[in-house]
Amino acid sequence: MSRLSRLLWCTTSFSLALGMIASAAPAQGVSRCPLNIRRAGQRVERPDSAAEGAIIAFLGGPVTVTCGDAVMTGDSAEWRQATEQALMIGNVRYRDTTRTLNSERLTFRGARDEIVAVDDVRLVRISTGATLEGPRVTFTRTPIAGARTVATERPRMTLPSGRDASGAGQITIVDADVTEFIGESEASATGSIVMVRGDVRATAERARFSETAARAVLYEDAVITGEGFDLAGDSIVAGFELGELKTIHAFERAVASGSRFELQANEIRARLAGDQIDVIWAFGEGRSLAGSTQFTLAGDSIEFVFLEGRADSVAAVGTAAAEQRADSTTISEGELVEPELGISPGASWIAGDTVRAWFEPDDQSLPEAAREAGSEPGSARVRRLRAVGNARSFYAAVRDSARSLDPSRNYLLGSQIEINFEAGEPSTLSGIDAIGVFLEPAKEGEGG
Repeated sequence: MSRLSRLLWCTTSFSLALGMIASAAPAQGVSRCPLNIRRAGQRVERPDSAAEGAIIAFLGGPVTVTCGDAVMTGDSAEWRQATEQALMIGNVRYRDTTRTLNSERLTFRGARDEIVAVDDVRLVRISTGATLEGPRVTFTRTPIAGARTVATERPRMTLPSGRDASGAGQITIVDADVTEFIGESEASATGSIVMVRGDVRATAERARFSETAARAVLYEDAVITGEGFDLAGDSIVAGFELGELKTIHAFERAVASGSRFELQANEIRARLAGDQIDVIWAFGEGRSLAGSTQFTLAGDSIEFVFLEGRADSVAAVGTAAAEQRADSTTISEGELVEPELGISPGASWIAGDTVRAWFEPDDQSLPEAAREAGSEPGSARVRRLRAVGNARSFYAAVRDSARSLDPSRNYLLGSQIEINFEAGEPSTLSGIDAIGVFLEPAKEGEGG
């Protein structure tokens, strides 16, 4: 028998032996298949010291191995008969009907129908183009329902989340301690997650992604940061439409903040347009609180409306109140507190069933000298406050026909109260069905 004939005979015998072993002891619940050597160079066999009567075969490359719909190639390979295990070494390429994979080493564990790839692994989900990249990826070859593809040792997952209106795909990049593909349209991540999608960045400890539901759910100290805003909560649900981030819903101890506003509530929901916040709603158990550069606002629920990234208006509904800040340049640090509706000399507030505030940009409301002095362009100042239903107000800075430099005192009750501002300062106060008290300090030396 010639050397070539002997090699062909050995290769054929190797394939048949693998097929016999695989079919002789099928594992429960696993779709088994024989390994077939389609192409190989020199083959060397030796007895397996760990298994009497079994062999270990070494195959020179290039080597091509198939198993059902899976095709594996590499520079060389090693086969262990006792454990039904094939190891592909060097420039490994793998492909089946659902995925492709490149790595430096790949182990096929026949008894479990499992693939373990290590060193510079890149797996691509064919149906969506989603990828897993990292030091180690493990999966079951047969794409059964709920089958998991797991990447460990701080991998990177890339998720193309739908298509935008132009037909271009947006991607979400996820770095985590462990990432997984679940079935054909789900994914998850755990451990120090950092998610980036365009100008939006998110962090959490656990996350779940669904292409079918077009959403991402973040758990445990979840934070999403976008252009001009941060949104945090115990958990956050992000919703997508045509590949764009459209909604963010934060649950439990939710906080939303920007350079000129802060919002705290049991739940906060934001609607986005082009990665900028369009509307924010705060609601749920307990009180919802909002802070701007000038006011603290409270109500059973609150709605913030934005225009081109700045606050345009805010409304509080349900036993609502707004208190003007003494310092209008910064938002207080820490948790917001319910407005104090007192009558101390410096108090300024308005309350009712509903309270709404309208804003204007600083660079439009301030004179040029004030803008040059350091007021931040594009931020917002209040231009009007309105309380409706059981309305009342106490303002100590409304400038009418003041006879001294000290502020006047205004306490008003009515069905509706409205205060207008100029350059951030109160200018006029009016009411419907209103009664009240107006006290104006006398000039120095007058009456006693």
